[in-house]
Amino acid sequence: MRFFRRSLVALGIAATLPTVVFAALGVFYLLRIERDRIENATLERTATVMALVDSRVQRDLAVLHVLTLSGALDVGNWPSVSQRMRDVLHDNEFWATTLLIDPHTVQEVLQAPNAPDAPRPLRAVHVEPVRAALTTGRAQVGLVERGDPPVVWLYAPVVRGSQVIYVMAAAIRTDAFQELLLGSAAESATAAVVDRTGNFIARSIAYRDRVGTPAAKSVRDAMQTGMRGFYRGETLEGSKNYSAFHTSDRTLWSTHIAVASSAIDTPTTWSFAVAALAGLGSALLAGVLIVIVLRDMAERRLAEETLRQSQKMEAVGQLTGGIAHDFNDLLTAIIGNLDMIQTRADNDKLRRLASNALEAARRGAKLAAQLLAFSRTQRMTVRRIDLRQLLNGMSGLLTQSVGPSVRVQIDIDPDANLVVSDANQLELALLNIAVNARDAMAGSGTLTITAKRAERVDRSLPPGEYVDICISDTGAGMTEEVRARAVEPFFTTKPLGQGTGLGLSQVYGVVRESGGALSLQSEPGKGTTVRLTLRKANAMSEPTPTRPPAIEQQPPNPSGTEHRTRVLVVDDDRLVRSFMRDSLRNLGYNVMEASDGPSALSVLDSEKFDLLLVDFAMPGMNGAEVARQARAKQPDIRILIVSGYADSSAVEAAIGSCSQLRKPFDLAELRAAVKEILEREVAET
Repeated sequence: MRFFRRSLVALGIAATLPTVVFAALGVFYLLRIERDRIENATLERTATVMALVDSRVQRDLAVLHVLTLSGALDVGNWPSVSQRMRDVLHDNEFWATTLLIDPHTVQEVLQAPNAPDAPRPLRAVHVEPVRAALTTGRAQVGLVERGDPPVVWLYAPVVRGSQVIYVMAAAIRTDAFQELLLGSAAESATAAVVDRTGNFIARSIAYRDRVGTPAAKSVRDAMQTGMRGFYRGETLEGSKNYSAFHTSDRTLWSTHIAVASSAIDTPTTWSFAVAALAGLGSALLAGVLIVIVLRDMAERRLAEETLRQSQKMEAVGQLTGGIAHDFNDLLTAIIGNLDMIQTRADNDKLRRLASNALEAARRGAKLAAQLLAFSRTQRMTVRRIDLRQLLNGMSGLLTQSVGPSVRVQIDIDPDANLVVSDANQLELALLNIAVNARDAMAGSGTLTITAKRAERVDRSLPPGEYVDICISDTGAGMTEEVRARAVEPFFTTKPLGQGTGLGLSQVYGVVRESGGALSLQSEPGKGTTVRLTLRKANAMSEPTPTRPPAIEQQPPNPSGTEHRTRVLVVDDDRLVRSFMRDSLRNLGYNVMEASDGPSALSVLDSEKFDLLLVDFAMPGMNGAEVARQARAKQPDIRILIVSGYADSSAVEAAIGSCSQLRKPFDLAELRAAVKEILEREVAET
């Protein structure tokens, strides 16, 4: 479920990431478009103003050209020419004066409205444009001249034939262009019209003071870059701005309209800010996505490693379960025959030797039981356990096991006092861990046992409430390699002869069979903590059942009724079968034997029996199948399952609840089990 939720988060971030990027790009381009709109609008306005200024200049040049066509100029009728010039001045309100210039003598011949007494030398302002008109035969636009009022000079050649005989000049007040500029430029904008040398002709701010003077350096520099464009500049008053300009290809005058820096810089700044925030946000989202993916991959690798470890332990468990079964078959024959020897021998030395061998065989049976605990095929009574009561009951044994130099501390959370497990097996598991801790601490240190509600549990466990039982020591700790193999059967770091390597593997089997999990936390020099995670028991669950009474050791003396009881012994192992046959016969029972299931069923077809003693694990047909078919043939037959690793759930699923006898067993245990099932079923009938 955690993987699923994390995958949904990662998917959401992955889906959000392009949305954030595209939204940021959209805002970025919208801001850039707004800047471009302002720039283009300003450029269009400068072109419009320049077109109006050009139109005014061309109109005045056209009027001036009409003056040059007067016939009075051909005959030298100067009074008529002078009158004609005054009439034009009267009809054009922005015309300040007109001049008739002889380009050959470089003199001013006539001036209106006030005619000179005699021709006078040409002023310097007229020299260059008059020379250009004489040379090219085309009209010329002169420069702005400061005065009262300030004017701009226009020149038109008087051409007769192919010769320029005179040049007619007109002074146009700059107010005409100032009107055009103010009428077209925005009121808040700083705008100007400058001539080809960069001097002001019109200006929206301080017009009277600035007309005829040089414009700011940024204006003159921009005119050198091309015919139109957008540039960053500063007005003569010190205001920073962005300006658009448009230059006329006829007059080479240019119109400049400034835009406040904020109108351009703000969208630009915000566009870059949005781009930066988008990049940062995208990087953060991508980082979060990468962290989630990497964490998910790490947890998946951990889960896969845990699964592989679990599969490995399961495979080892199946192997050890099979080994334990065969081992128990051997031990059953050994223990049973040694028990018979010890019981019947008259020689004390022989009885002593049999007793020693029997003790060694029972130690082997204990090892087999540990293997069965690891493989989780042993029969466990899983029920509610009171941890405080369990630990109080075993405190003396625990203290004796770890020794006087090890201080034992126990802390049980009242909310984590009840767990589900097998009391005997859990007690044995805790003792195994305590003994390992004692050895790790070299006999001196602190052993701490705590129990509290689990906050996080292994993901392989089903949902529910769990309790963590932590057993911690202050010993030498484990390396990573040792910790990874600690629960494997027969793996041990203890010297030869001081450990079998089955302690933690048995603990692992008990915990897993109880529906829990085991984990180890350890570092070299920092001690070890073994955490047993068990299901939390409900306080209102069924009460703890009483322990069954111990098997009474009774001598194998027949009671006198056994010879009437017919018993069929079925086991694929010849030695085990012979032991059970001989033992039961010695007890007085009427015994027949079969080596497998089909042979047993064949005997049941022809003979009637009171008791069926059958091994659970046999090739071909297992004991549960034999028992089920035996019941079908003889419903009153008693059945006793004998096995070295019989899974009670599998047996009960096959034939329901039935009696079982665990291998290995001795003569007394066999006699007690047979007697119990016969007497119980007699009582039931």
